[in-house]
This record gives sequence, C-alpha cells and structure tokens, in this order.
Amino acid sequence: MPVKRKALFPVALLWNMRRWGLRGRFFTYMIILIVILMGGVFVVVEKNNRTVILLEGRKRGLSNALYLAALSTAPLLMYDYTKLEQNVDEVAKEPDVAYAMILDRKGKVIAHSRRDDLLGRTLEDPVSEAAHSSGTQLIQDSADPETGSEIWDIAYPIIHISEAPGSQPGLQPAESETTGSPDPDPSDNGPVQKWGTVRIGFSKRFLKAEIARSRRDLIILSLAAVILASGAATLLAERITGPIRKLADGALSITRGDLDTEIQIETGDEIEDLAATFNSMTKEVAKHREKQKRFIKQLASKNKQLKREISAREQLEGELIKVERLRALGEMSGGVAHDFNNILGTILGYAQLLLEKVDAPPARKQLEIIEKAALDGAETVRRIQEFTRVRADSSAFTEVDIRQVVEDSVEFTRTRWKHEAKARGIDIDVRCEFDDPPVIVGDPSGLREVFTNLIINAVDAMPKGGAIRIAARRAAPGEGDGVLVTVSDSGVGMSPEIQKRIFDPFFTTKGTRGSGLGLSICYGIVSRHKGEIRAESRIGKGTTFLITLPLGLPGRKPAPAGPPSTGELLAARVLVIDDDEVFRSVLSDTLLQSGCTIAQTGSAIEGLSFFAEGEFDLVITDLGMDEMSGWDVAARIKEQSAGTPVALITGWGAQIDEQTARKRGVDFVVGKPFRLDDLRNLVHRALSMQPGKRG
Repeated sequence: MPVKRKALFPVALLWNMRRWGLRGRFFTYMIILIVILMGGVFVVVEKNNRTVILLEGRKRGLSNALYLAALSTAPLLMYDYTKLEQNVDEVAKEPDVAYAMILDRKGKVIAHSRRDDLLGRTLEDPVSEAAHSSGTQLIQDSADPETGSEIWDIAYPIIHISEAPGSQPGLQPAESETTGSPDPDPSDNGPVQKWGTVRIGFSKRFLKAEIARSRRDLIILSLAAVILASGAATLLAERITGPIRKLADGALSITRGDLDTEIQIETGDEIEDLAATFNSMTKEVAKHREKQKRFIKQLASKNKQLKREISAREQLEGELIKVERLRALGEMSGGVAHDFNNILGTILGYAQLLLEKVDAPPARKQLEIIEKAALDGAETVRRIQEFTRVRADSSAFTEVDIRQVVEDSVEFTRTRWKHEAKARGIDIDVRCEFDDPPVIVGDPSGLREVFTNLIINAVDAMPKGGAIRIAARRAAPGEGDGVLVTVSDSGVGMSPEIQKRIFDPFFTTKGTRGSGLGLSICYGIVSRHKGEIRAESRIGKGTTFLITLPLGLPGRKPAPAGPPSTGELLAARVLVIDDDEVFRSVLSDTLLQSGCTIAQTGSAIEGLSFFAEGEFDLVITDLGMDEMSGWDVAARIKEQSAGTPVALITGWGAQIDEQTARKRGVDFVVGKPFRLDDLRNLVHRALSMQPGKRG
C-alpha cells in the first residue's frame, strides 16, 4: 500500500496544482520545463562533446599515422633505417603519442620510439597481427604495455605505387646501386605494393581529462542557468499573469474580425506597451492588407527576375561544364593520337620498305593498300589534333582582347574556386588587374583554355584556401613586343625538380586525379601563338606562371630544300635511340637499306654511352622514354658535341614547335607516322649541316 501511494503522489500533486492559480502554475510549469530542458540539453551536449572529442582524437591519431607514413615512405623504399628511427622519434614527441613503430612488409619491427629490444622481432599479439594483415588504415582499442592506460593502436599501411616495367626483351633488371638491396619481390607484381605498416599508440588519457573537464563545465553552466531561469520565472509569473488574460481576450476578439476592439492595460511596463501595440496593430491591419496586395505583385516581379538570373547562371554553368568536357576529351584524344601515331609509324614504315623490295604486281597492290590505309589513319589523327587544338599551326587566329579572355576564364571557373571551395570550408580570393593590355592576334578559345587550366591548377594547389592574382599588361622592354600575363597563387609551390617537368606530357603531381596533359596542352597552345610560358615557384611560397604573347605572327620561313625522294645511298653514321623495339627496327632497316651505318639501342643511357665512344653524323631519339626524355638526351648530346644534329621522332610531333625545339637542342622534329623519303631527306639535311659531309 505505501508503494502505491508513492506512485500516485505525482498525479495528486499535478491535480492539486489546478487550485494554485495562474501565477503558481505558471511558475511551477516554468521550473519543471526549464529543469527538463536543461537536463536534456546537458545530456545531448555532453554526449556530443564526448563524441566530438573522441572523434577529434581519432583524427589527430590518424593524422599522426598518415604523417609518419608519408614521412617514411621514401626512407623505407631506400632502406634508410636511421631516418626511420628519426621519424618515429619525431612523431613520439607528441604528448598524445604513447609509442610509434614501423613494420616492414613481413611484420618485423624496423623502428620503435621506445623499445629498441623489439627491433627485428615479429609481434604476435592479436592487435599486432590485425595491424600487419590489414591493407587499409585500422584503429583498435588497446592498452599501453608499460602504463596499462587505454590507447588506440592506429595502423596505416605504407603503399608504393610503381610504374610497370619497361625493359626490352632480352634485358634483365639491374640490382639497385643506390641502396645495395635487392629489388622488390617479383611475386608482388602490380602497380600497388604494400612495403610496410606504421603503428602509433594514441593515448586516451588527455581525451578523458578533456571529457571530464567539459562535463564539469556543463554541470556548472546548467545549474547557473536553472537558478537564473527560476528568478526569471518568478518575475514573469508576477508581472505577466495579471494582464495576460486581458491580452488573450483582446487577441481572441481580433481573430474573430472585431478590429474595433481596444485593450485597456495600465501597468507602466512592456505589457502596457504590448497592449498599445496590439491596439495600433488592429488599426493598421486594413492598411497592411492593401499593402500586402501590392507586395504580392512586387514579389511576383522579383520572382520573374530571379528566374531569369537563375536561367543565366545555369547557362553559364552549362558553358563551364562544356569547357570541362572538351578539356577532358582533348586530354583523352591527345593520348589516343600519340599512340595511334606510334602504331601507324610502324605499319607505314614496313609497308614502304616492302614496296621498295617487292616487284610482283599483286603483292605491290596489297602493300599500296596498306600504305594508303596507314596514311588515311595519319590524316584521322591529324583531324583529332585539330579538334583538340594541340597542333602548332596558326591558321584560325583573330584579334583577341586579352582582358576579355581572362575575365571569361575566371567566370568559367567560378564553380571551382568559389562554390566548391565554400563547400569544402575554404575561401579562395580571385582578383584581376589590367594595365591597358594591347590587342593581340591569336585563338581566343585556346587562350581561354590556357587560363582556365592555370586557374584550376592554382585552386588544386591551395587545399587550405588562399588568393589567386591575374595581371595583364604590355610587355616591358626586354620582355618582347606583346602582352605579359601572370597567374599567381599562394599555394604549396613546387620544387625545382618538378618545375623542370611540369610541361612534359603525362607528368602530374596529382596522382590519379590528374592526367598530366593540362600544362602540356597549355604549352602547346602558347607555342602555337609563338609565345612563351614559364613558371616561378618556391615550396610553401606559391607559384607564378608568366605567359608572353606577341602582338602578331612572325613571317613563315621557307622549308629547306631536300634531295630527290629516292633510295640513294647515304654514307652517314646514325645513332638510333628508341625504347619501342618494333619502331626502332623500322628506323634501322630503312637507314641500313639507304646505305647508312647505324648503332641502335632501347636505352637512353646506353645510347649516350655509344655516342661518347663513337662518332656519329646524326642522332635520332624518341621523346618519351623510361630512363630520360628525348629533351634530356638532346641536351646531353649537345653538351658533348654541339655540332652533331639531333632529330626528335615522336607521336607528339604536331604539338612541338620547331623554334622551341631548337632552343632545347633539337635540330629536327619529325612527327609519326612519316614517309621513308622524309627520313632520308632528314639524313641529307643533317649531313648538309656539317662541313665535309655529303648526302
């Protein structure tokens, strides 16, 4: 029976509150509501704070593991265990880090921040086995082996993405001369390899202290709020409950449409002001009804204007999407054109070689069909290059307002540097400065693509936000007769090694997010305008691209005359360097059949060694090779013998301007595919460049 009475006590208390009057009930209800509300707020906020603190702790721990993994990838690949020890010691200095260690691919400890006795051992506890076997990041609850305190054991794999081997048939991979260690296990074939695991013990001690401190502050804040709310409820109950009924009755009359109702309250405070406001409101309702009609008309007009602005914005975004699609298509088709040129070069070369040896009409007819098909394929590639605007001709040039081109590029990329940046929680400020730049002659679409690419690259280089500045002015004396445009960002910057390769096709620092063709396309477009593009950058100080564009096009130079397109013997010594064995055979067979003496190799380094040991009248090299590019080969050849002609034969020939090539040490640029007579004419021209040589 006593238990039943206790259960009914709250019900009886609430029933008796009906007799307390409006003031007592108002006060009691306010206190109950405030206590319940503050209790709920306390529970929710305390739970959220705890969740946020633990989540931030996990992020900090994972960030430390990721930092250690990034810091240790290169030393691990180079077997630099001293550097690995330094890395774990550096990370272990963090107060939250209980220990840091690095395991090799077999799970053996190769670096530890606290226990040197574990070096070379394989840890067999469940946490260690799970960390070693995981192919992705792994966070496990554990305990500090020395203090017993709770920690997170955070494991992060060290992944190395390697390129597919490009060795030629019959060649064996060499041992590493840098580290003296054997190459990776051949069984680990594939571009992605796990070389080891980083493990960090992240202590929860500081997180728990922070949670306790947050809980204590919330309790104090909740109690203070309840006390203040109790006082406020008392005052409100005293001052509001009396005149509140008059306000309620007056409001009820107004809702029934009696706009002549006047509420009489004389309290000398805000309640009286509220009553007066109520009376004024009833008098203004009629006026507001008329104003509301006029406002609805204005709102309809504003809605129409907003729809027009939205339509214009959607159109602009559609143009930007179109530009992005065309840029992606250009990058894809450019690579396809390069590969097709290489394939067609081999087919056309052997077909023409056979045509010079075969006399039987049926066989010659079939070979002529193959030759024509290869030439048609080359024309198709040419049309692809025309479509993607990567050729070096300037037949479609018109007058261009560089100010308008830059402003269009900024507007086209607004989604990337403004809306997408805002969505990621960062701010990017883009500003343009124009000092009366003159009108130039060029391709507006191509130039827009240049500045669009540079702005997008600047956005990608500022993951934490920053500023982009674009300036255009007339070039100063010594800078050329034209326009100088600079695109600067405050991003992460580039090292000198990266700056040397940024314009090389397919070179990218963005990993899988980049194709490596953006700056290569920019370089081709600027070169097609007879301009120059270069970059100035420092790590952590941002990057500035400087584009110089001439006012007009210089006159074309007549092509040098060549010998008759026959198979006459050419007494020349030629060095052929190309890592494509099939195409190298085409070159070699053609030159041998023409009477040349050749040396051939698929290795750029071996080719340089051949050149140093012998004497050659001409060096023919491919552009894209594994060990070094054709540009590097040409530079090395010119360092040893400035008078020896160097020819660059590549599927990217349509993108390379001959004047620019000469500045980089290349005397001739021949695009694939080419006719055999073009190759013989090339040898003749090379011999004519050297006194005492004849073709």
